[in-house]
Amino acid sequence: MSETSAGAPDDVNAPLPDQRWTVQWADGPVPDHRRLRSLTGHSAPVRSVATAVVDGRAVVVSGSRDTTVRFWDLATGEQMHAPVTGRTDPVSSMTTGVLSVATAEADGRPVALTLHEDDSVLAWDLATGRAAGEFVRLVESTVLEGRRVLLTLGADGTLGAWDLLTGSRVGAFPSAAGLAVLEGRRVVLTVDDIAVDRTVRVWDLGTGEQLARSVEVERTLTLDGRVLAVTAGEAGTAAGAEPRLWDLATGEPAPAPAAAAALSQGTEVGGVSTATVVHGRLVAVGLDGEEPRFIGPLALARQNGALARHRARETALLDGRTVALTAGADEDGTLRIWDLADDGQQRVTGIRVIRSVGAGEAAPVLPHEPERAGDLWQRLSGRPTGTGNAPVAVVGGSGGDRIALTVEADGTVTVRDRATGRPGGPPLTGHTGKVHDVATTALAGRPVAVTAGADHTIRTWDLTHVQGDGPPRSGHTGTVCALTTGVLDGTPVAVTAGADHAVRVWDLAAGRQVTAPVTGLEGEVTAMVTVVVDGRMLVVTAGCGDALGLLDPVGGHPHESVTTGQGRVLALATATLTGRPVLVTAGADRTVAVWDPATRRAVGEPLTGHSSRVTSVATVELAGRPVAVTGSWDKTVRVWDLADGRQIGEPLTGHTDWVTSVATVLVDGRPAAVSRSRDKTVCLWDLAAMRQIGGARTGHADPNGPMAVTGTGTGAGAGLPVVAVGQGQTVRCWDLVTGDEAGDEYVLPLAVGALGAAPGGRLVVGFGPEVALLRPAAD
Repeated sequence: MSETSAGAPDDVNAPLPDQRWTVQWADGPVPDHRRLRSLTGHSAPVRSVATAVVDGRAVVVSGSRDTTVRFWDLATGEQMHAPVTGRTDPVSSMTTGVLSVATAEADGRPVALTLHEDDSVLAWDLATGRAAGEFVRLVESTVLEGRRVLLTLGADGTLGAWDLLTGSRVGAFPSAAGLAVLEGRRVVLTVDDIAVDRTVRVWDLGTGEQLARSVEVERTLTLDGRVLAVTAGEAGTAAGAEPRLWDLATGEPAPAPAAAAALSQGTEVGGVSTATVVHGRLVAVGLDGEEPRFIGPLALARQNGALARHRARETALLDGRTVALTAGADEDGTLRIWDLADDGQQRVTGIRVIRSVGAGEAAPVLPHEPERAGDLWQRLSGRPTGTGNAPVAVVGGSGGDRIALTVEADGTVTVRDRATGRPGGPPLTGHTGKVHDVATTALAGRPVAVTAGADHTIRTWDLTHVQGDGPPRSGHTGTVCALTTGVLDGTPVAVTAGADHAVRVWDLAAGRQVTAPVTGLEGEVTAMVTVVVDGRMLVVTAGCGDALGLLDPVGGHPHESVTTGQGRVLALATATLTGRPVLVTAGADRTVAVWDPATRRAVGEPLTGHSSRVTSVATVELAGRPVAVTGSWDKTVRVWDLADGRQIGEPLTGHTDWVTSVATVLVDGRPAAVSRSRDKTVCLWDLAAMRQIGGARTGHADPNGPMAVTGTGTGAGAGLPVVAVGQGQTVRCWDLVTGDEAGDEYVLPLAVGALGAAPGGRLVVGFGPEVALLRPAAD
């Protein structure tokens, strides 16, 4: 088991917004008040998360199987920088996956550290999102050409040579396979990973000069137990040069008589494709599809000086301290030494760059002995391997107690008292797959948990909240598609329609169903209102066709349908016209129609003027007259006098894309309209003056989610209108006057499919097949 601990100052970020909503009742599992926001953007399971503080902001770092590492502002839920990735293999073009992430402080700056499937460990500057270096293994400290150098090996097999006085790189040898001594000079052997024949090259380590010439092997022969390779001559020889014959056991060229005999009498064999020649001696051969073979003096030397890439995560020693080395992110980057101070439990208590390798460093930097070498990632993250462990995160609780969070085998996260180990509340549930990791931080003095899920999301939790209570209730078996409110026999009710082709009526106060469900409806209900006809509440529904359905929820028998002739009814509203209730329908045929629900007949002629389908409709009284407000694909909002059937004034313009929703509200006692558009803005309109109030309100990511307008309930500012919008699994609210987000978003277990305003500033929410009533938290 591994354990991580994270924290942040109490004043990190602005204070968390007050929780706006609390559950009054729900017909299924009560939504968890601890849920904050979900961070979405990864396209594959999220394997690991870590937290840090950057410029006073709480930050989350996540690593996913989609190969990306992402950086999130915890307060806003937005990504701070573009996603980053590890190395891309030049042969397969595959980008290495992310195994784990951690955070630390380097030279006073917060950094993210990432472990990848190719064994590389990379560092990233959290303030900029840019690469800050790669951890490399120290191979040895030596003297080359009269200067002290450090030799390092990266996970990609690049051998780096670094001047110990300046920290600058003086040599780089990709695909290094070994070190050797040849004719008194230190050499590095490289093997081409891309070439099929794995060509071997030999380089002078001090000068960087390539010593070997690679020539093509035309034939391979055997004669008298000897294996001989035939080449067309060394590179650079004159055209038509005589072929040369090499003894593959000694690397020496065969004498002319032996060569002639081999060419005429030898038996041909295959498998050797290239030969590497240094100063007239054969030192290695490339074999088709296999590792190259070293010959003569390099065979034993290479065996003793082999470079193992899989050991690139080893630590080193400096003055008896455990350190690590990072190579700069750019080609001319500096080699830096990291002090990995530990607390005796193989965990990092602080990481800091104590200096560049230069600056007169006198003490030698030494590799750890293999049997004592520490795993770098364990020192950085506190995790033995970075994967396969049950993560534990620890954070301070609101009462000063320590809280431990553990990822359980069933994919949930348990909150425990650190001292007793006992659960401190229900598990954190909400991911739709296994939880891979958990981290913690503090936000405005509150402990916050961050979880990484197989469902491609990161979820955040306020640990100061307790799970909501209330008995579960049975309801829809399919997604709630539409809802509305009304009054049934003097009792305020919510009416919901689901994909299970049923309509249910709920007591708004008690949350219980007050009638038997009306089942067997044809098609899916997409819009719904209630209307009182002859003292009875009727439910009016619209679906995929041009007909309205009228049903009595008490009797449970659908009334006859009303054919509108509008192609498809896209929205519904109600109004009172000359003392009688009427229905107002918005059609795909670009018209608005008024209907008498008692006679099931149209009132007057259709209202025309929109140049594209009418998507939404709402009603209000303006100067004592009933009016309808409509939104359309033609990007306009129009206002209609329902008494005379005429458009009032010019269209209200300002949206740059389809208008998807409209609602009406009173602002300072004056009737106003709210419109939302596919351009991801919300606009507020003064209907008396026929002008826009303020600028467009932005920040609405999902223009097609449900919308409702309600008041704030009780407390300071009671009655001020807010627009509530369903975006994914959250309900977010904006103050219609200021345009600012009002309070904290409310997170639900499933996607929000329907919203409706209820008396007292409350909201009815349909999420998945569930229904809940949210009330202002101040009530």
